[in-house]
Amino acid sequence: MTISTSPTPLVSELLSSVPGIVHGITHRVPGMGLADGNVGDTAPRDSADAWSMRQQWGEIIGYDPERLVRTGQIHENNVFVVQEKHVGMGRRRDTPTPGTADAMITQALNVPIMTLAADCLPLLMYDPVQRGVAAVHAGWRSTVMDIAGETVRAMQREFGSDPKDILAFLGPAIGGCCNEVGPEVTAAWRDVARDLGPLAELAVTRPSVKEHFDVPRANTLLLQRAGLLPAHIEVSSICTKCNLDDWFSHRGQGAATGRQGGVIMLIDTPS
Repeated sequence: MTISTSPTPLVSELLSSVPGIVHGITHRVPGMGLADGNVGDTAPRDSADAWSMRQQWGEIIGYDPERLVRTGQIHENNVFVVQEKHVGMGRRRDTPTPGTADAMITQALNVPIMTLAADCLPLLMYDPVQRGVAAVHAGWRSTVMDIAGETVRAMQREFGSDPKDILAFLGPAIGGCCNEVGPEVTAAWRDVARDLGPLAELAVTRPSVKEHFDVPRANTLLLQRAGLLPAHIEVSSICTKCNLDDWFSHRGQGAATGRQGGVIMLIDTPS
């Protein structure tokens, strides 16, 4: 993966190694727009500035912002199938979303799908064989509802995907180093991951009085359980709370902070 302090998106080396998609994760760029490159347009964020940033990032990443699709994120595990008829829905605050879901999948060409995050995990996936993509918002609630596995199963059902063909990039999120949680969180994780046995404990640490929950590690385990090969999973290992200059963090900067966007789009490839 590559990143710079200029308006350059974070890009996965794994996803970049295969043709057929454009993708990128936006980040905080001090002085970019009114809110340092923020693409989140929900109140109290400035919707006009967020739209301007979606346009600027679109030019950089290579997607048409007028065709952008966004769903309403509700911290659950629903998976929405984006079709050509949904083009442009949710691209701005004043355009309706096609529905509420924290994961989107599509086989439609030139339809960018975007997930927003500020400590939650942006997860981008691509099946280069059946040619389908996914953009997932995985906070702790969605994680303990196995949104990663639900998305893989949706790709199997809708696209005919073989999980062994799917490539996944787990972007920046609050890490286990900083994600102090209550006992209800780790209890829910242990419940959903009970078949993993001792492996489930890799996502839980107790550096002090309270336990910490490693959302990227948990989603890596869930993707592997769903059938993805370890070599087909890339983890950014960037903690948003530890890197406040470059990333928006709900824990580190407060609820009104901006949002980074994870975007992926299927494009034509030479036959």
